[in-house]
Amino acid sequence: MVMFQAVSPTRLLYSSCSLEKTLQCNCSFHGIPTPSVQWLMEGVPVDVNSTDNIFQVTSTIIGPWTNSTISLIGEPEIVMSLRCEGKNQFGTHTSSIFLLPDKRSVYSVFMKGLIQGIVYGSIASALFFFFLVLLANILTIC
Repeated sequence: MVMFQAVSPTRLLYSSCSLEKTLQCNCSFHGIPTPSVQWLMEGVPVDVNSTDNIFQVTSTIIGPWTNSTISLIGEPEIVMSLRCEGKNQFGTHTSSIFLLPDKRSVYSVFMKGLIQGIVYGSIASALFFFFLVLLANILTIC
């Protein structure tokens, strides 16, 4: 007698995000064997055992279904990508979310970049003219 075991690649069933006091994103996957879920921020896996309290991840497994929720404490300062990834040995499925800061944060990041650009540009210009004067002096001596 031959026994067959059902197998199924991981499939994303549902994903959503909501913003109330904190940002909460949810992903649900189905697969046989039951998929594992991992969250990635900017392509880097989120450490669920981290003590920095920026992220809080909870996962529930019921049969071939895995549901995972991540909560982000605070607001992102720059545009960031968040991805949930479900996988088993027969397949991987992902969902990507882009987190956008509020307008005040965008303005402050823009101003910081603008000021840095002005400072670095001034330094580069001063160095250029210094070496130009130095080269002119060397040429007049020769």
